Amino acid sequence: MIIRTYGWVQNPSSFLHLKKVVQIFVPSSTHYQNLKNSLLDLIPFTNLRQELRDKLDKKKTEFTYTELVGSSKDKNGKSPRSRSNAVANSLIQISIPSQKASTTGKTWTDNWTADGYLRWAISLNFIEVNTSKDTFRITPKGMAFAKTKDDSDEERQVLKKALLAYPPATQILTLLSQTPTQFRTKFALGEHLGFRGEKGFSSYNEELILEWLARETDPAQKKKIRTDVEGTSDKYARGICSWLIKVGLVEQDDFVTKVNNTTVKFPGYRITGSGIHALKQSQGNSSNAQLEKFIMWEFLATNDINRNYTRTRRAYIIKALQEKPLSLKKLLETLQTKGFQDEQQIIVNDIAGLKKFGLRIQEKNKKFTLLDKVNDFAIPHLNLTQELADEESLRRKSLFLKYTLLPPEYIELLDIAYDGKRSRDFEIMTMELFKKIYGMNTVLLGGGRKPDGICFRSTFGIIVDTKAYSEGYSKNISQEDEMVRYITDNKLRDKARNPTQWWTAFPASIENYYFLWVSSRFIGKFAEQLTSTARETKTNGGALNVEQLLLGADMILKKELPPDSIANHFNNKEIFFADSIIDKHQ
Repeated sequence: MIIRTYGWVQNPSSFLHLKKVVQIFVPSSTHYQNLKNSLLDLIPFTNLRQELRDKLDKKKTEFTYTELVGSSKDKNGKSPRSRSNAVANSLIQISIPSQKASTTGKTWTDNWTADGYLRWAISLNFIEVNTSKDTFRITPKGMAFAKTKDDSDEERQVLKKALLAYPPATQILTLLSQTPTQFRTKFALGEHLGFRGEKGFSSYNEELILEWLARETDPAQKKKIRTDVEGTSDKYARGICSWLIKVGLVEQDDFVTKVNNTTVKFPGYRITGSGIHALKQSQGNSSNAQLEKFIMWEFLATNDINRNYTRTRRAYIIKALQEKPLSLKKLLETLQTKGFQDEQQIIVNDIAGLKKFGLRIQEKNKKFTLLDKVNDFAIPHLNLTQELADEESLRRKSLFLKYTLLPPEYIELLDIAYDGKRSRDFEIMTMELFKKIYGMNTVLLGGGRKPDGICFRSTFGIIVDTKAYSEGYSKNISQEDEMVRYITDNKLRDKARNPTQWWTAFPASIENYYFLWVSSRFIGKFAEQLTSTARETKTNGGALNVEQLLLGADMILKKELPPDSIANHFNNKEIFFADSIIDKHQ
């Protein structure tokens, strides 16, 4: 059985290209004929080209993943030195021209884009998957789409219906319907989209990003913030909005706000009257039957290391609620019969995630009720013990959900801090935690000759540097030198020394400053880095491992740690707010 992720699509946006992908499965379509007559010639591999031609000549309508998506290889069949050296080797690749076709002459796309379009077609129930054979074929809904005229009302109606059956799209429409006269950014939408608190569903705080944009003076950096800085859920929200705009359910214009007396504009989205009407119709009323939501087991988690275990648990929650409303106790008992022994807090968090995924689940009279009609999707038979790839990660999350008041999206920092590929997530979400939970004013800085960010209250300021390291943070001379420069910049405040003048983000009234490193954990001779930095700059500082970062936030939520007292913890040592929850419950 081949297991892939479906249901979450980041980049594909052209319905014209999507239709060509679906028409690969329709022998009577013009595109199918074009594949046979000319497009196959774009594939330089003789044997592969002939194999695909034989299938098309026989009017085959079922293809393998490799035949559809292909791989990345050069003309010699080897891994290409760069993407520009890759050649066409699949049906979807030759169905979609490169975005740079007009300048490069490349009339095919890459395997990554091909995979995205296939996932999109599957997510909208146009293509179905045979997981045992890893093959794909068209659905009745896909056939209806394939036969519509391009850019016609009929096409829009088919697409509209498909999107209204796709839970993440209805979640976006529901969020926008809550403020029907206002434009909302991708950050405001991404915050409430998907399974927040696990890998694959990060979102950046809107206020932090817009403040960063307002303060930034470098045009190149401003452009980067607008186009490149986004969490994964923010990216999903942006993509889904682009689809909904094309069928008239959403419109786009500037979201305009004032930040520190500076007018900031950012792309915003608003539901249309047609969108409100369509959403209400899809949910059912006296004159309209409820539209069935389409989901697959593969929709229910993406990059989480325990994703197959998590998908199965969430799938059984949906199946149980499809039968009848259940109390949390009865739901737990039902899951236990399926082999799940997870803590109550994990199940409550799953339900919250399913709601942000786009399913309407109501809690009333201590019972959970699934308000949506959902298709009868399949759950694969898996060995749950084997699928629980990282039991320790699940245990950590369970403990923090059980013993702290922290929202799940911050508990995810326990994993992010150990993932060097997610350094930006760690930086932005740590600063958001300082802002929203620690009650500090925070400013994202980033870029050359600036710290990651700063935090401050009325009586003190903190220069913050975050490091996401899988093995922990040991002494690093170059990073110590960087922090020394930041501290010295702040003391001297000399424009000639550092033209960025990042320190102006601190209020002039603050007199006491500290430095802080935040990382997964601190190892080796890191303590020497703290003492030598303090000695050289005559400034006190500290270090927070990710667990203590979260425990401090929890203590603030529980009124056990006054925010203004945090300055007392900067003694040139690693900061420990409380005993480790993880060690305490070994």
